[in-house]
This record gives sequence, C-alpha cells and structure tokens, in this order.
Amino acid sequence: MLDRLRVRLLPVLGLLLASCWLLPRLAHAQFPEGENKWVEIDVINAINRAMDESKEGDLREKLVHRFAECSLTYGGLSTLTSNPEAKKSYVQAQLATMEIESAIAKPLQNEKRLELEQDALKSVGVRLRALKAQNDNKEASAFLKSCKSLNDVREINNAVREISRQ
Repeated sequence: MLDRLRVRLLPVLGLLLASCWLLPRLAHAQFPEGENKWVEIDVINAINRAMDESKEGDLREKLVHRFAECSLTYGGLSTLTSNPEAKKSYVQAQLATMEIESAIAKPLQNEKRLELEQDALKSVGVRLRALKAQNDNKEASAFLKSCKSLNDVREINNAVREISRQ
C-alpha cells in the first residue's frame, strides 16, 4: 500500500518541483528587473483618491501635464548621462511615470491629452537645454524632487496639493 502511494505521489512531487523552478522565471519575464507594478498601482490609487478629494476641476489635466514632464525629463536625462546605472535608473523611472500618466489620463479626451503632452515636451526641452548648458542646476534638481514625490505614495498628497496651487 505504501509503495502504491509513493508511486502516485512521485509524479506529483516532480511536477511541483518543476513548477517551482519555472514560476520565478515566468514572473521575471512578466515584470522586468527593478520594475514594481504594485507600487505603480498604489501611486495611481493614491492620486485618484487625492483628485476625488480635491475640489479643483482641472487637477487631472495639471497632473497629466506634470507626469508627462517628469517622464520626458527622465528620458532626456537618460540620454545625457554616460553612467550605465544612472541611465538604467532614469529609463525605469521614465517607464513607471509613463504608466502612471497613462492611467490617470484615461478619462481625458485624446486631443486634450496630446495637447498636454506637447506642452510638456516644450517645457522639458527648455529645461534640458538649460541643464545641458549647466545654467540651471537648482531648478532642475527641484523639479526632479517634485517628480520623485509624485512617485512616492507617502508624499503624493502634498505633491498633488502643490500642483493644484500652481
């Protein structure tokens, strides 16, 4: 009787071990290294709550514009740096910020979203040219701090309040 049980459990055990070996690989394939989808979801939820609590009508547009600026800035900085680790970090920040922008921009009409992104592209171009010329490091670092606070669940409410005042 015990031998028959062993014969039945052996293939099941083999299947479980094989799945344990494959699951981390599949999870790794789904979520690239360093990217945390749960953090993005938490940020999106926190921003939606902050917008619901706000009485300002155009807050969504301001936030979409700011996230577009942050994403474009991270992308621009990734092209300006020669440090591979910094480049990787900027690209990851750009991708995460793009995901968040896309999620909060869904209720907007496509024309309005494109208008906001084009305006963001112009302002980022000016900011990156100034940064490249080393004229305005203080403004660039303050802007990046603002972008970072928008991607931090603990700081979102303050960051949203700051953007709503602008």
